[in-house]
Amino acid sequence: MPMDDANTPATGHASPVPHVLVAEDHPVNRVVAQAMLASLGVSCTLAEDGEEAVQCAATVEVDLILMDLHMPGLDGLEATRQLRAQAAAAGRARVPVVAMTGGDEAQDGPACLAAGMDGFLAKPFTVEALKDCLRRHGVPCTAG
Repeated sequence: MPMDDANTPATGHASPVPHVLVAEDHPVNRVVAQAMLASLGVSCTLAEDGEEAVQCAATVEVDLILMDLHMPGLDGLEATRQLRAQAAAAGRARVPVVAMTGGDEAQDGPACLAAGMDGFLAKPFTVEALKDCLRRHGVPCTAG
C-alpha cells in the first residue's frame, strides 16, 4: 500500500495497524472473523447489519470492508451501493468492499460487481484465504 509518510497509509488511516470493518449478521461468524483478523495482526470494527455498516463507514477509517451479502434489512449489495454513494458525496477515497457469502462467485459475482464490490470471499473461509484476500486488496497482515 502506498504510504504518505512512515506511519500513515495513503487511504488516510492514521494507525499503523490495519483496520477492517466486518458486516455480518450471524454472531458466531462475527466472532470467527474477528479472531482470524486478530491472528493476522488486523484490528476490526463489527457491524451486525448493512445499516450499521453504512453508519460505521461514515465515522470509522478502515482499510477494507468485509460485507456479508445476505443480512436482514439492508443486505450487503444495497449497503455497498449506499457506501459508494456516501463516499462519493463526501469526497472520500474508495475503500475496497469484499463480499462474504456462502453462495458461489459464479452466481453472486455479477451482482456484487454491479453493486460496487471489489472482491469475493466464499464462506466458510480459512485464515489463508482471508490473508490472501487482505493482501490482494493492499491490507498488510502478519503471517498468521
